[in-house]
Amino acid sequence: MKQPSGNKTRLTDRKRAAIIEAAVSELKCNGYDNTSMDRIAEVASVSKRTVYNHFPSKEELFVAIVSELMSRCQMLEEFDFDPQKSIATQLTAIGKTAVELMSSTEFQDLARVTLSRFLQSPEIASEMMMESTQIEAGLILWFEAVHKAGQLRVPDSKLAAKQFLGLIQSFAFWPPLIGREPLLTTQQKKTVVKSTVSMFLDHYGP
Repeated sequence: MKQPSGNKTRLTDRKRAAIIEAAVSELKCNGYDNTSMDRIAEVASVSKRTVYNHFPSKEELFVAIVSELMSRCQMLEEFDFDPQKSIATQLTAIGKTAVELMSSTEFQDLARVTLSRFLQSPEIASEMMMESTQIEAGLILWFEAVHKAGQLRVPDSKLAAKQFLGLIQSFAFWPPLIGREPLLTTQQKKTVVKSTVSMFLDHYGP
């Protein structure tokens, strides 16, 4: 019996996800140059033909990993300023989303793989940096709206967005990524967000 197209699509999506997951695992352990498409196929439990049907080359597979990383970051663009809610509540929600994303094992693995490759390919890193500016776009717009409403004094919303995310990154992202510290505990995440929000309200308060 012919399989429904919907089921085929879901199976194809699962195989693609399995390939990316296997690639991240192998790249993290062995590096880009020492990871083969054959090995990725073996770890993903799919045929080599299936791997190449999805990704004609290792470079295109790496680009897909970068895209996956960037798609995770889009979570930070989903905040709209709500004049009916307190600024502290909204900033806390944004901070929680950022800290959960940056300190998750999956995000850390994706970042570790991509950053190691960027050291070898500056041109890819440059493209990634251009894309990363979009991550801040939603937060920039949020700060602009808050400033316009007079609830915070934020003359440079781009700077404020970089400062806010930078504070989160310095605790939740970089230390675990370079192996200096373990991932944040639940209590540590709360502390980081609370202190970051408090600093912003003190500095940018009306």
